[in-house]
Amino acid sequence: MRPITGLVSIWFGIVMVVIVLFLGCLVAFTDVMTDRLYGNKRSFFIGLMFAYALYRSYRIYQQMKQKQDD
Repeated sequence: MRPITGLVSIWFGIVMVVIVLFLGCLVAFTDVMTDRLYGNKRSFFIGLMFAYALYRSYRIYQQMKQKQDD
């Protein structure tokens, strides 16, 4: 992977993690979208957001580790 492409990919991943964590916290701790997301659907969506943020964080870690090894 070219250096600039790898750097853009890492920064895009970091921005996505921040956005997804913000969305998960917003839905978890406020009454945003309570008319559409309620009960188990709301809990699943919150869990999905946090799981996706964890997955993206792991992928960023792998990319940074691989870039450091090269």
